[in-house]
Amino acid sequence: MDRSTERALKASVREEVASRLRAGQASPSAVEALIREVVGQVAFEQGEPLSLYELESLAGGIVDDFLRYGPLQPLLDDPAVTEIMVNGGGVDEADPALPFRAPVVYVERAGLIEHRPDIVFDDADHVRRIINKIAEQAGMRCDETHAMGCAMLPGGRARATYVVPPISPDGPALNVRTFSDGMLSMEDLLGVGALSAAMADFLCAAVQARCPIVISGGTGSGKTTLLGALSGFIPAGERVITIEDTPELRLQTAHVERMQTREANVEGEGAVGMRELVALSLRRRPDRIIVGECRGAEAYDMLQAMQTDHPGSMTTIHANDPSNALSRLRTMVGYADGDLSREVIAQQIAESLQGGLIVHVERMRDGTRKVTSVVSVDPLPEGSMVIPRAELFAYDVEGIDANGWVVGAWRPCGVQPQGIKARMRVAGIPFDPAWFFGS
Repeated sequence: MDRSTERALKASVREEVASRLRAGQASPSAVEALIREVVGQVAFEQGEPLSLYELESLAGGIVDDFLRYGPLQPLLDDPAVTEIMVNGGGVDEADPALPFRAPVVYVERAGLIEHRPDIVFDDADHVRRIINKIAEQAGMRCDETHAMGCAMLPGGRARATYVVPPISPDGPALNVRTFSDGMLSMEDLLGVGALSAAMADFLCAAVQARCPIVISGGTGSGKTTLLGALSGFIPAGERVITIEDTPELRLQTAHVERMQTREANVEGEGAVGMRELVALSLRRRPDRIIVGECRGAEAYDMLQAMQTDHPGSMTTIHANDPSNALSRLRTMVGYADGDLSREVIAQQIAESLQGGLIVHVERMRDGTRKVTSVVSVDPLPEGSMVIPRAELFAYDVEGIDANGWVVGAWRPCGVQPQGIKARMRVAGIPFDPAWFFGS
């Protein structure tokens, strides 16, 4: 059966099934049974002699379209796939004479991107139907006036972002990032070579001593995963509030209250922003506040929380390195109040993060994620605008081996962070100078 015949049969079956389902609600099992019945009926009426394999394949694809996520369902069911990318396809509305471009699917597996030509959409409308389903399940709209969005799939198992025309001139495009059901512990990260044993011991002690921690890195570098692993060392008696745009964090502590931002409805009302939730969380008796990712003015409120009654709070930030993380914090704090001078902003950041850490993670060329730098933040000298910091650990890349794997080693920098040492002493957490020396 060629692709054009398959597309025509699918269209006929979808139309017939949809017309029968308009009469009322049906259970998923009833819908599946109806689809299998209609597939055989339509194939017979159109004179298409299909084998049992072809009938089953056709029916299975339409069942996935109606009840699940179409061609993407096998990828969502594959635990090794961490990201799905569907590049838009269809007819160029500006020039319909151009040839049809089929949607193309790529996936990320083990940190590397690969093409999946076996995952096939019928056309651009097929991609659009999947996007519409995701948006509707999240209570959102997808049309010309709402041509982009970000939504969680039911159960929080994945986060989808999408764009459709006119924002996406090449046709609807979809990106789905999946989340593991399990939570990676620090032992798991050590097992996959994400950091050294000395770094792990030090970071765990820093969490227990309630040092403020900012985790920086690029998209998909493992910031949220590391934050979840570090949460396993928060003492059981502490109350934690998490604030996110989409609920990605998997914390390994019991006393957690989760809060999530909300976009405005179709009338432009009801929006709840990150900054409002941070302000609200301060009144809900948290011991620590964890902001999934600081992107704007909420950075100011997060720093205030770290500086006052909520030491040990943590957040993540997109940045290329620890220095860039501080630069981005300066910019975001400026969003909160345009009247703040550069000197005041630097003072606020230094006072909030002193005795704390910036932990930088990267996705390497071979797809692995590693903690590549751990930096301590020191008090700001009077009259200075340069926030003092000292690198405690660094990852030195030595090259690429014959199999394409990154070869490197972690290096303790021989600096003992005195501010963190003082916090550990007050908290009764042992401080081991050997963390910062040796091989």
